[in-house]
Amino acid sequence: MRHAAAFMLAAIAAASCSRSSPPATASVTPSQAVRSAPQTVILQASDVPADYVLETDDDMTAQQLADGLSTSTKALEERGASAYVRAFKQSDQQFRCCLVDSILITTADANAARAVFADFRASALALGSTETDLGEKVGDDSRVLVFQQPTSDGDLVTMTVLFRYANVVDAVEVTGRPGSFERPYVLDFARKQLGRLRADAERT
Repeated sequence: MRHAAAFMLAAIAAASCSRSSPPATASVTPSQAVRSAPQTVILQASDVPADYVLETDDDMTAQQLADGLSTSTKALEERGASAYVRAFKQSDQQFRCCLVDSILITTADANAARAVFADFRASALALGSTETDLGEKVGDDSRVLVFQQPTSDGDLVTMTVLFRYANVVDAVEVTGRPGSFERPYVLDFARKQLGRLRADAERT
């Protein structure tokens, strides 16, 4: 079975604990944008625990992204949207927890990012995800989505922090067996991802 990066988006297409902290919000001026290559601003190995290994590190094709967002490649082209995924998996042989991944979607501008954010959320809910509240906003807008999928080895739960910042939409996800991680755990990775995006936008 493929415990891959972009678990939530791949499912759409194919068909530990952290302490509470101040909200990871960030103000963006109209001229600010994330412009660096996605490989440099997506989650890095230093952002995950030391016993995690790289599982997936690749561009998504335009068709994969369009299928995942239930839209067309033409619409993506008009929005200047492209996606990159990176995932890290705990190195133990029997998977329990966790897979940590980031789906980074770069768009032309903030308006395009709003449209992609709405498409991602709608597609996830149509797949069967439910929204929950972890009491913290990430970026300019964010939602927390929970998706449970049965497998031959037992159920898997994916918790996603879907957020928008400047011209980027990002889904930071943690996947594991039910009860194998605390819900706020994913927020720690989302904060780190936002920090990388914000640093790039403010630098450029």
